[in-house]
Amino acid sequence: MNKIITTSWDDGHPLDFRIAELLEKYDLKGTFYIPKKNPQNKVMNENEVALLHKKFEIGGHTLNHVNLKKLNNSNLVYEINGSYSWLSEVTGVKPLSFCPPFGAYNTASLKIMYLAGFKVIRTTQLLSPDLLLPVHYTTLQLFNHSSFTYAKHLLIRGRLIDFKLWLNSGATADLLNLIDYYLNHIDMNGGCFHLWGHSWEIEKFNLWKQLEIVFKHLSKRSEYSYIENGHLSDYSQTQNKLS
Repeated sequence: MNKIITTSWDDGHPLDFRIAELLEKYDLKGTFYIPKKNPQNKVMNENEVALLHKKFEIGGHTLNHVNLKKLNNSNLVYEINGSYSWLSEVTGVKPLSFCPPFGAYNTASLKIMYLAGFKVIRTTQLLSPDLLLPVHYTTLQLFNHSSFTYAKHLLIRGRLIDFKLWLNSGATADLLNLIDYYLNHIDMNGGCFHLWGHSWEIEKFNLWKQLEIVFKHLSKRSEYSYIENGHLSDYSQTQNKLS
């Protein structure tokens, strides 16, 4: 029974290096999804991307941080294949993981992601401890959402199984309580605890202390495997064989 802890961090802001330092401090794994350009926020340069890659996985996040659901086929190919080629050149290795900006994707874009060479697709779907999905959902975002936001998120996305699981937590919105609840669920059933966030958002809302508390809480669990997002498919395949 696989028990996984992984983390991922979107948008490529230079403050990602502060997250990287904390990940190293608590011996946690992380994947950083970085676009080449980002009109919404500052993004690290290519030298910084290469430096971060020395210790952490870098995943695709399109070239220009765009909503893939709004693009035609040729622009989808440009943004997704371009991201794969750009990261391959900057890091010297072929990227394994891809995260659609804003969590927005459709069947056409998903097909192009896999054809480009990406092996793992990570969404922004919350409150899932599931490891056996065609795309990889997340468990919690490092952000203080309300119970109303969690409920709306799950209902809009039609994930009734995750909605029922969250209701059994008492529909709590307390981040540490949710972490314990989902880890207890994974302890009994196996699965993946996936924490994600944005460094620029953590800075904006002064969540750095909370982030370190969470990292400390997740660290040194001997029964768990700590992996980067790119290895999620390996564990999913193993679990499928055991099911």
